[in-house]
Amino acid sequence: MIKSLSTIFLFLLCSLAVHAQNEISVRMEVPQEVVAGQEFLVSVEIEKGNLEEFSRFQQELPAGFTAVQENSGAADFSFDNQRVRFIWLKLPAQAILSISYRVKVQERLKGNLTLFGEFSYVENNERRSIVIDKKSVNILPSPDVAAADQVEIKDFAAIMSAEQADVASSISVTAIRQLPFASKTGNDIMVHILVYKKSMNKFAKIEERIPDGFEAKSMESADGLFTFKNGVAKYVWMNLPEEPGFKVSYRLIPEAGKTLNDLVVDGTLSYIQEGRNIEVKVIQEDIDLSGVNSENAAAVVAAISKGETVPVQKVEKQVTLVKPPPVEEKKEPVLKETRATTGTGSSGIPKTQLLAVSDGVYFRVQLAATKRLQDAASSFSKFRFSRPVLIESHQGYYKYSVGSYPNYSQARTSRNTAASKGISGAFIVAYRNGRRIDIMDALQATGGK
Repeated sequence: MIKSLSTIFLFLLCSLAVHAQNEISVRMEVPQEVVAGQEFLVSVEIEKGNLEEFSRFQQELPAGFTAVQENSGAADFSFDNQRVRFIWLKLPAQAILSISYRVKVQERLKGNLTLFGEFSYVENNERRSIVIDKKSVNILPSPDVAAADQVEIKDFAAIMSAEQADVASSISVTAIRQLPFASKTGNDIMVHILVYKKSMNKFAKIEERIPDGFEAKSMESADGLFTFKNGVAKYVWMNLPEEPGFKVSYRLIPEAGKTLNDLVVDGTLSYIQEGRNIEVKVIQEDIDLSGVNSENAAAVVAAISKGETVPVQKVEKQVTLVKPPPVEEKKEPVLKETRATTGTGSSGIPKTQLLAVSDGVYFRVQLAATKRLQDAASSFSKFRFSRPVLIESHQGYYKYSVGSYPNYSQARTSRNTAASKGISGAFIVAYRNGRRIDIMDALQATGGK
């Protein structure tokens, strides 16, 4: 009898030990309060039990908050559409995983931020999840922002949308950069920017962020003050020119070994309206601005905004300074993409660039999204992708992606390649029979590969 009781007792102890080993828990730590305009750290600890296969931590952030990785814990980190994600194809061996990221708070915000999240995993071929306990962060108003300009977190998205609409209706300010091209003589690279600002004539500046290995020299300044320091080419006007549209130009001198293929320029036009700083992104178009002047600037801008033919000469071909050596690409299984060769689809996308429906589960790498249809071939030609950039119409946007890949690891390699070429916002998307699905579902369907 005593021996039987001992056996039962040992069995219960073993059962408790196995249960403790399999127990999964997630804890999140955040500060109690943060001043708007500053950053704060979100730390997460995951006791993973005996989990080994792919898992995911994700969290939604309200408008006005942005996230950057601090410690990935060997996961694949991403932040897009206000969603923080950590994805593990295979979990590390340690029993407790630590991940963290920094959250930037928009300076106009105030109020209480409630953070929660979800840790998802697959166990016994079933998808399971743990909802993390909610945490609150009190966002204190910034002392540098007037009370009238402070916005409650819950109202921020709607107010920002309304303010942007008001600004757009009251004044149309546009900055368009011609696709940089090699000069006909020498190794210099030429950059032209068209500014259309209607009757605005006060302070403004253009800031162009230039990658390492290039030096900028001004050619046309339109009476602005030009400087180049720490990789930023800047034009500053205390009073803008009287013409509603004007052009500035600069040339880039590459260091030895640098070519047009290494160049990715990102810029903004900033100005003051009603005491508030407004930023407009400099958009890049494959057009020739050499024939643009104050008389036809308005027509050029109107044509671009409507997607019509620009009333100036089209750039026929971009010149590569140095032809790069051929790169031998590793042969990998790729899903077949069948596309028509002529005409346009119902969404107006040329059939040669239309993302076709493929069978099964697959992954692609999204590079960009626009409200107005762009030509994928010319827009992404300088990045020299080994596979074509295709377009789909999704949720009111034209979305541009490369692929398709039968497993996540190939898509991740492609995403990293896009990032190395300068497209830092590229991210992985998943499909089943042509329809977008959750990454977690796709990983489960493909066995976590």
